[in-house]
Amino acid sequence: MINNGDLLISTPESLGDYYFNRSIIILTEVSNEEVVGFIINKELNYSLSDLDNKVIEKGIKIFSGGPVNQDNLYFIHKHPDLIDNSINFFNDLHWGGNFKKIIEMINNMKIDNSSIKFFSGYSGWTYNQLIDEINNGSWVVVKNKTNYLFKKDIKNIWGENMKEMDEKFKIWSNAPENPQDN
Repeated sequence: MINNGDLLISTPESLGDYYFNRSIIILTEVSNEEVVGFIINKELNYSLSDLDNKVIEKGIKIFSGGPVNQDNLYFIHKHPDLIDNSINFFNDLHWGGNFKKIIEMINNMKIDNSSIKFFSGYSGWTYNQLIDEINNGSWVVVKNKTNYLFKKDIKNIWGENMKEMDEKFKIWSNAPENPQDN
């Protein structure tokens, strides 16, 4: 039912959930026991250089990956040739690896936002817990055909996906993040 690389798109059922409201999550690890992924469309108000003063580039953004282990920084990238110890999870996407090497590559302008994404925390479930949430209508699983991960304007992709789904979701495509603002 779910696989590495799949996208979880939250439905309007999650409107009251601080982390998952209007979220799109890419799944990086799916096993019979657990599922791990990262929210790809919730940009935070700080950059990598705010967290690590060795980073020269000021424009490397940080995203909220989810509510688990927010004190840790995680990353997904397209550079297994440059970053040792990374794990391939879907097509040309890898996660993890040698952080010092990443900083070196960023400072040497060999890696930028177009090929790496950093996350504060991650999203995680037991396998059965996530299947229950999907069956209860909190999530729609979409096969990752269009890789949104490194898209420049990622803020609107939740609404764009609502337009492409079932009729009952189309009305939500233009709704404000907080419906009470309408």
